Amino acid sequence: MQNHKSEFDAAGIELFAISYDSVDVLSTFAKAYGIEYPLLADVGSNVIREFGILNTLVDAAEEEYYGIPTPGSYLAGTDGRVVGKFFHREYQVRETGATVLHAGFDLPIDPASAIHDAVHTEGVSVRAELAATALHTHQRAYVYVHLNLDEGLHVYGEPIPEGYAPTWVSTAATEGLVIGEPQYPATTPFSIEGLTEQFNVFGGDVKIALPVTSEIREVGTAAIDVTVGYQACTDQMCYLPQRHILRIEVPTAPSVREARKE
Repeated sequence: MQNHKSEFDAAGIELFAISYDSVDVLSTFAKAYGIEYPLLADVGSNVIREFGILNTLVDAAEEEYYGIPTPGSYLAGTDGRVVGKFFHREYQVRETGATVLHAGFDLPIDPASAIHDAVHTEGVSVRAELAATALHTHQRAYVYVHLNLDEGLHVYGEPIPEGYAPTWVSTAATEGLVIGEPQYPATTPFSIEGLTEQFNVFGGDVKIALPVTSEIREVGTAAIDVTVGYQACTDQMCYLPQRHILRIEVPTAPSVREARKE
């Protein structure tokens, strides 16, 4: 979060962190790691209990850890209403600051600074970009695949009649990275005069998200190969189905916790 604080500030978003640690512990941590946003001490875990995120798997007899919350992030509006949240079953997994900005608050990724690869074909530009500057151990970010279609073109979603090619995204296995299932946007019903088939299509800027979690504990680089398939059509004709492989070189590094162990 600290690495992206300037972006949060520019968007008018305030950062706060809350834990069961004392003011002294949080103050020491903030000074050691240059944290410039407020760290709130919920001694006794009263607020943590009110939010229902007390980690009940920790035995009360374990005094050192009892009171710890299930880690996660809440996104709230200026009226105090929660509009989104990020929580995971695995306590080690955390979203990157960039993920919170882009997946949570739907802020655009700066195309000039994003790690990306792209290909341009007739009527369609395909781009894969990582919503993070790097991946630390147990951090989760997203690779976004964009299909930018010329006006009047569409590509097909599922389900699809026989004889047409759907839009799909897949990734090759990458050691040390856990890549989740692709998340597709909603399709729009589409029909063509004279045909009985019913279609589900994407149009405009189609954004497909791939969640990526790092298990790599060293400084280095990992390559993510993303394969994209689609068939672009108008309401009169279709181009041949296309298949492209895009590669993103992702910087990796250990988490603060792993770095401190070393």
